[in-house]
Amino acid sequence: MTYDLLIQGGEVCDPAAGLRGAMDVAIAGGKIAAVAPSLPANEARRTIGAKGRLVTPGLIDIHAHVFVNAHDMGGRTDHFCKASGVTTLCDAGSTGSATFAGLRQVLDREVRTRVRAFVNLSAIGITGTSRGGELSHFPYADPEGCARTIAENPDLAIGVKLRYGPGLVWEYTTEPVKLARRTAAMAGVPLMIHITDSPIPLPEILAEMAPGDIITHCYHGRANGIMGEEKQFVLKEVVEAQRHGIIFDCAHGRNHFSFPMIEKALDQGFLPDTISTDLTVTSATRGPVFDLPTTMTKLLHFGMSLDDLVARATSAPAKIMGYQGTVGTLKPGANADVTIIELRDEPVELRDSDGNTVTAKRRLVPQVTVKDGRVWYERAE
Repeated sequence: MTYDLLIQGGEVCDPAAGLRGAMDVAIAGGKIAAVAPSLPANEARRTIGAKGRLVTPGLIDIHAHVFVNAHDMGGRTDHFCKASGVTTLCDAGSTGSATFAGLRQVLDREVRTRVRAFVNLSAIGITGTSRGGELSHFPYADPEGCARTIAENPDLAIGVKLRYGPGLVWEYTTEPVKLARRTAAMAGVPLMIHITDSPIPLPEILAEMAPGDIITHCYHGRANGIMGEEKQFVLKEVVEAQRHGIIFDCAHGRNHFSFPMIEKALDQGFLPDTISTDLTVTSATRGPVFDLPTTMTKLLHFGMSLDDLVARATSAPAKIMGYQGTVGTLKPGANADVTIIELRDEPVELRDSDGNTVTAKRRLVPQVTVKDGRVWYERAE
């Protein structure tokens, strides 16, 4: 047999690779072998029919949390990822220099999802933060330890994470941002900054950032967001920052995704560079996030195209995570991560992080997840 698996007749959607249209996807040896119409079914050990469904690269969630409070999704990460079409995930700073080894152990022993991670500037990471932010006490800042952890874990650690918000940092100036940027420079990696309800205006934060750095929670509806205090128009500094290479990630979460903000931003042509969930067990099971396809459905409702959605949940995060060309694409030779999704025409009520609801006419429903050439999940109808 030439192929281990043949996905037949789906609508292939991989904008970054220039693949769009009714085609088959053939897999052999854990890699994409061919993408073309009418590939021979008799050359495949197994076939899966995908007619009427989207066939995309395996989805990539660049902002989620595996190890908040030294557990959270933990060993259940695969459970949440595979059913939502996610084959690759980035832990966004759950751990710092003192706790990173625990994350590494869980990933090595219990998780098949492909994971990389940002390392928190705080030594303790996001641990016990209901009692106080991880950097509310300055001695927890550990720039040298953070950089060392990144250097010692090059296969896993890809950046520095700073959560900047009320109660999260030791002072409400740009000093925490500057320290985080110096740490990222020391390690030679990008910086990701959480900006929800920032005590200082966003342009002051942007002024300290470098191309390739990431603003996450860009659609939050609280203070000092992408539209400033008036919350009407995207700030010119934000537009310029995106133009000059600052990445804006939407990262839904329980507190960071406002429908009024999204509607205004998209109407003004300000799209996120990456789409992510900020997923934890709580937001996956109680909402309003649930999973990456649900987050994509919300943005679809407000006018983003399917091609824009798929690119921002596959090839764009793959590039940031160091997987460009090997993950997040259906090009022959790439890792065979594939998601089959039904674009279902049915009304669905959607909720943002502030309690606002809308009724969408369509929803994205993952049907099959293939990781490294093996069928990892099939939806039971």
